Amino acid sequence: MSDFDPNAAHTTEVRTTYDAAGRTTEVRSVQVRSGATGWWIAGGIAAVVIVAVTAILVGRPSQTQTDQAASIAAEQARTQGFADGAQSAALNQANAQNAQAAMQSAQLSAQSEADRAAASRAAAEAAANRAANAANSGRNTSDTVNAPPANPPPSN
Repeated sequence: MSDFDPNAAHTTEVRTTYDAAGRTTEVRSVQVRSGATGWWIAGGIAAVVIVAVTAILVGRPSQTQTDQAASIAAEQARTQGFADGAQSAALNQANAQNAQAAMQSAQLSAQSEADRAAASRAAAEAAANRAANAANSGRNTSDTVNAPPANPPPSN
């Protein structure tokens, strides 16, 4: 894992070079190679990601289930709309019948009031005619009683 890990696998390469003056130069390079632990961790993370993606895709409802639920909801809404429309139509019809009955009642009431007014007027006219006739007949009798004769008797 690190250069300081004494148990880590490492490779030491030593290069020795000789030059013409007789000197020897030695170069050491140490390569530390990590074990397979990193690859195991990476593989485990990849497996967890694959399981998570699979769970998300399987847990999501399919398009056909969503379409079926939407069509069922639309059908229920349509049925509810028909029921509400029928109830509203029945209510409107009842209100129209009530209004028609009220209008007929008002017409009958107005007609009976008009009939009563006509009867009252006729009774008043009849009473006025009787009074006028009585007055005329009284005047006619008083005229004949108090009136001088139309042709006076001849004077001698």
